[in-house]
Amino acid sequence: MTSSHPHRARIRRLARVFLIGVACFFALYLVLVLAGGGLSPRLDDTFAGHGDSALLFAHRGVALSVPENSEASLVEAQRLGFRAVEIDVRKTKSGELVLFHDRSARRRLGLDVEFRELTWDQVKGRQLLFEGNATTNSIPTLREVFQKFGKTLRFYLDMKNKGFKDADQIVTLIDEFGLYDRTILASVDPLFITYVEHKYPKVNTALERFDFFQVWLYRSIPKRWKPDYLSGLARKVTPGHVEWLRKKQLLSKRIVYEVEATNYDRMLNFGITKAIVDYDPSVHSRTLSQPIAVNTTGVSNDSRSTSDSSGGENHPPIRRP
Repeated sequence: MTSSHPHRARIRRLARVFLIGVACFFALYLVLVLAGGGLSPRLDDTFAGHGDSALLFAHRGVALSVPENSEASLVEAQRLGFRAVEIDVRKTKSGELVLFHDRSARRRLGLDVEFRELTWDQVKGRQLLFEGNATTNSIPTLREVFQKFGKTLRFYLDMKNKGFKDADQIVTLIDEFGLYDRTILASVDPLFITYVEHKYPKVNTALERFDFFQVWLYRSIPKRWKPDYLSGLARKVTPGHVEWLRKKQLLSKRIVYEVEATNYDRMLNFGITKAIVDYDPSVHSRTLSQPIAVNTTGVSNDSRSTSDSSGGENHPPIRRP
């Protein structure tokens, strides 16, 4: 009996320490919430379309016949009428910001090595592969892209590096070219986004992989450090999620990716106004040459047929993005 007393006392001490720790955590969180302006949403929208128009981002440019994330893919996107592109940004071992998606250099450069192990001198001018074949295209730097396309395109920058110094470097480049209102800096890392929002409030940010189950995360971030946009998979967009976005006046802040011919009309019917799309001539050629009718009520019209009597898709009229 007596031997259990020290054990009970130890448990009580541990419980006391735990409760004090929890209390300190919530006290600190409360201070951050107050300093960050509360927990209400941020409603400003730098990338708002005109009226009920939608803004389409060409996913890695248009890469039907040229390598993704190349200058040629951006030229092709412009030629087809896109006003915005999604591009992937990585750093070389020597610190250069370049357009490249994969962790490995095998698919696009034919090198069996992690891309981060390559210096700029090793990849500069090296031919990019397309469907396994060498092309005349090479990896562009982000600086080169800003110089050539900064005044004519808007950019969704999918930042693959997540360090704070990486954030400083890319924001310095955005600032140098005066592209605050033409760029969205996106990351899957909430700490990366929080850092950018805190240090560089002029930068538009997007928190990626956002869906209905991450609503709690968005709610818990103080207003000052909330991301400007919420980006996630099209297949995760549900009627319940859209209803929450509509009630919080955040529907225009939702960006969806992996938007394809099979779900394109569904996203428009949901009221989604910003989408990252893989160009499909059978769908988007009309989108890029006619006005879009987006369902701005945020109420899905899924029950309405999207096919005509001949079995073809009935795409709503669209405004240029």
